[in-house]
Amino acid sequence: MVLTALLTVSISLPAHAVDVAASPTIEPAAPSTPLASQSLPVGTTAKTIVRDGYASQAAPPKPAAPAAAASLSAGPAIRWPFDGSVPIAGGYGPRVPPCAGCSGFHKGLDMNPGAGTPVHAIAAGVIRFATPHGNTGLGVHVIIDHPINGRLVSSLYGHMQLGSLAVREGQTVSVGQIIGRVGSTGQSTGAHLHFEILLDGVTPTNPYAWVSARAGRP
Repeated sequence: MVLTALLTVSISLPAHAVDVAASPTIEPAAPSTPLASQSLPVGTTAKTIVRDGYASQAAPPKPAAPAAAASLSAGPAIRWPFDGSVPIAGGYGPRVPPCAGCSGFHKGLDMNPGAGTPVHAIAAGVIRFATPHGNTGLGVHVIIDHPINGRLVSSLYGHMQLGSLAVREGQTVSVGQIIGRVGSTGQSTGAHLHFEILLDGVTPTNPYAWVSARAGRP
């Protein structure tokens, strides 16, 4: 009976009758401090990001449409009378006359690609002179006047084949246009092209040096 009474007393004690001094104290949690909001500024310029020795470039904005480029005056197109390299049989300057009536000073360049090879205009221009006859010193030959950077420069093509003349006086020709074919008309010792460059239309100059400076070596 005593045991039963003790159990009854212990169970019926109210909650506030418990000795709280012996219980651990739980402190209330401190109010949390709100974190400031974070932002990542994004600029309009490209940023370089470097990681482990490698740099990655952020894509820049698309460029505006390019303005029209100013026209550049590079001068007219100039080429040699033949496609590719050809043998040169005689150069510009003093020489032993190779035939009766031939001059002791060679005013041009003798180019020898073979009989019948097409001869091309070295630049755009106008045919000043063209003869289909082979009974002159230069035989069938043509002179073309070219405006080269504000100066008149003429090119001369001599000893071409009879019947091969493909242009006429006063005709406008384009660079590379065929004007005739290699022959041996006039005072010639074999099939070749006698080629001259005439400054201001009349003064011979070394054609090899002049054309090489503008179109490379043949």
